[in-house]
Amino acid sequence: MDPLMLKGYMRNHSTVLKSYLFSYKKLFELHKLYPSLLRSPEHSSRKKSWLLTVKAFHIHPLRTVLFFIIIATSSIYAVEPLSVQDQYSAVIRSYEEKEWKQLSKDCVLIISQFPDSPFAQDATYFLGVSYFEMEDFDMANYQFTDYLTGQATPKYFEEAIQHKFEIAEKFRLGARKHLMGFKSMPKWSPAGNEAILIYDEVISALPHHDLSAHALYGKAQIQVKNEDFRASIETYQTLIRRFSKHSLAVESYIGVGEVYLKQSQSEYPDPDYLDLARLNLRKFQDNFPREEKVAVALENLGKMENHYAHSLYLTAQFYERMKKWGAAKIYYAKILKSYPNSEIVYESQKRLTHVEQKLTQLEQKK
Repeated sequence: MDPLMLKGYMRNHSTVLKSYLFSYKKLFELHKLYPSLLRSPEHSSRKKSWLLTVKAFHIHPLRTVLFFIIIATSSIYAVEPLSVQDQYSAVIRSYEEKEWKQLSKDCVLIISQFPDSPFAQDATYFLGVSYFEMEDFDMANYQFTDYLTGQATPKYFEEAIQHKFEIAEKFRLGARKHLMGFKSMPKWSPAGNEAILIYDEVISALPHHDLSAHALYGKAQIQVKNEDFRASIETYQTLIRRFSKHSLAVESYIGVGEVYLKQSQSEYPDPDYLDLARLNLRKFQDNFPREEKVAVALENLGKMENHYAHSLYLTAQFYERMKKWGAAKIYYAKILKSYPNSEIVYESQKRLTHVEQKLTQLEQKK
């Protein structure tokens, strides 16, 4: 039998064995069965133990035999406790074999038994890896944070940051965290805000690294989803400034245009949004003159112009129904001048002609 398995077996059956050796009730029954032995002048603690064992054998003979076998073999296979180096080797072995559950157990063992050892610091990192691979992302993030803040120059610094970024991505895509942060609670809580905090950690740790560009982009997308439009535009523009030639800068120009479009649709169609969207498009074209995705930005700007033109058209129709021909004419004319490429420009031209005829008739009647 393997020594460690044997020790585990003994530990698991310790309660049963103790019940045989320390039960006063059984000792009293044994006293009644064997009074002559207990009252003899040669009475000793050894005889007490022997008589108790006899009684135990009488009750459960197989378990008693097993007890003696364990006692005998444990002395033969007695092993010294594993050193921290040996336990760390077990950590590396579990990591290389991708035994994630066993890896977490090995790491906890080192951290609890050798908390001041440098190996315990590395074990904290590997514990985070095990949680990550088992898809317990908020527990993994906690361990990586503990690892990065626990020492000045972490051995696995960049790897830990990479894992934190991937955790933020998981949260952005819908992964949940434990209720109230307790490992024992189910993973039901949305983690979008947690993802933003992790993205900020990545950006702060590696401000000019490629990972930071991806973190900025992911952060902006969550802000758009939360309808935090102003903050999302600032994040996109930060990415454009720091990584002006990065492929994500292209996506950020498109993202800014989409945010202005969403703002104009969800809020009052402020003309300032349209002006800012046009400015964003010009910068995009200047910095990426041959970029095919400029067409996407142009399409978004067209949608925005259609929305503004339609808003003016509704106002013009209101004045037309009220027979306010002069006011209706102003709004129809503004559509033709400001949004000549809008979808409603043809209909606006027809209505403008009709309104002008009405105005002419009124002039003739005077």
